[in-house]
Amino acid sequence: MKRQSESPLLLLAVIGIIIYLTVIGSSYLQDPSKAVEQEPRYPSITKQEAADAATQFVKERFGLPVDSYTTNTLFQSYTKRSGYLQKEKLSEEYTKRFSSLPIDYYEVEINDNTNKMNYYIDVNYSNQRILGWEAYSSPSTKRPVTSSPNTSSLELAEQAITNMGYPAADFNRASHYQGKKIAERLDGPSSAAGTEFVFESKDKQIGTAKLLLSISIANGKVVSFHPIFDIPASFTEWQKHQDDRATLMTRFSLGVSLIMAIASVYIIIRYRREITFRRGLLLSFLFFSVYVANNFNMLPAFRTSHTEGPSELQGIIYLWISNVIIFLMAVSVYFALLAGKNMWLRRGWNPITEWSDSKFGNHVMTAMGRGYLLCLFILGVQQGLFFIAGEYFDVWSVSDPSDSVLNMSIPAVFPLLAWSASISEEAIYRLFGIAFFLKLVRNRFVAVLLPSIVWALSHTQYPIYPVYTRLIEVTIIGLIFGFAFFKYGFMTVLFAHATMDSILMGLSLIDMGDLLQSITGTFYLIFPAIIGWFLAWLHGKRKRREQIVPS
Repeated sequence: MKRQSESPLLLLAVIGIIIYLTVIGSSYLQDPSKAVEQEPRYPSITKQEAADAATQFVKERFGLPVDSYTTNTLFQSYTKRSGYLQKEKLSEEYTKRFSSLPIDYYEVEINDNTNKMNYYIDVNYSNQRILGWEAYSSPSTKRPVTSSPNTSSLELAEQAITNMGYPAADFNRASHYQGKKIAERLDGPSSAAGTEFVFESKDKQIGTAKLLLSISIANGKVVSFHPIFDIPASFTEWQKHQDDRATLMTRFSLGVSLIMAIASVYIIIRYRREITFRRGLLLSFLFFSVYVANNFNMLPAFRTSHTEGPSELQGIIYLWISNVIIFLMAVSVYFALLAGKNMWLRRGWNPITEWSDSKFGNHVMTAMGRGYLLCLFILGVQQGLFFIAGEYFDVWSVSDPSDSVLNMSIPAVFPLLAWSASISEEAIYRLFGIAFFLKLVRNRFVAVLLPSIVWALSHTQYPIYPVYTRLIEVTIIGLIFGFAFFKYGFMTVLFAHATMDSILMGLSLIDMGDLLQSITGTFYLIFPAIIGWFLAWLHGKRKRREQIVPS
């Protein structure tokens, strides 16, 4: 009887595996050499090697003191350039022609405590070559260090071009890039304070984007050098429009989620005599503690969006703001767990098996197994959707340094976030969300669809374009989770969601190519099964202890 009840999920899991393997296989067969031709996804050198190269450069150029400085190395990416290349299908051509100017690179921050200077040095993460740099006085005042545009400054700029290995004769000075336009149209950072020069390549461009060298001179020194590209205004305007739409959709999702949170509070107050308030505390605390640990782990990533001053203080401020937001989210998760269960109980169905239930251990093991089967089906569906989107709808994504495993203090901690995501999203958008909308619309399909859309709208800020892509993808996944919730209950979708995210995050560690990270990533593929087994074992041990009656 048990085998028969699981046969639909087993069939779905097989279908998911077939779709997944078919997509992977067809992608390789279409262009087996593509993986070799692409720019390396992960660094060939360590962060310490990048820091050593940057430190040596600053010592030679600016006279960095021997022992009075600190370094911090971050992964960075030219996201605007990457987006343009992918949208115009120029990535392969760019890799062949501009291999010395990679899209992704290391940025080494050096804080000179003696001279009160901050340096940001861009290092090629394949060969330690210096790509560009900026120097700022510290603390940051945003006050320009003026230097008149005279012959001496121009000569320094031209000499910098030669020193960095570019033939000066191949570039013309382009005064029309001066001022605000450089920050609005170019794909690199704006220049440091001082006199700015922009040189345009006579013959090097990709698509319609010309290669430029942006250089700043202050106090008789070159304080900024960046090779960048003039991304067409048509693309930057299109991308801005897409980002604005994503922001609008995210705000709409937050607004509806806030209404749902207020509704959950109302339900808890109204039916407070029917609610056991200690329930939901453990899951809410688990969500909060894992997310806060992840925020501390993400501190390097918080430092990627910095101004000209030291990035550490900015990162810490952002960290604690994020922790306050996560606390409010934890409260919202707690309310959703209480209100959601109450609403279903009033409908005559209990979707959550409690620890006090004698069948809890068996239920956890069953939910874990079902979760894995459902997860395999969803992974296949997701892979199929990505394939269709990329092949037929020109969908593409860019690397996001603020969310990269390369910018985490301990990458191995990252997959634990799968549990925070599954607890919060299944509690809010399935357990409570479906009950809430079912009360409003009285139609099961619509009640599953609406919270799925709200959930999907909160995922549109990911750097995937066009931004409607994730709306469609996550809505479809939400529908699968929603109907699985109706059939199997909360624990199954909780395990399915956690397993899916744990596998994807574990694969991101394996993909790094490091042996230790690969072992850790492999462990996370089976981690949800270990959690399910441990809970069942712990509950069984407790039940056996309670059955011992003293003589």
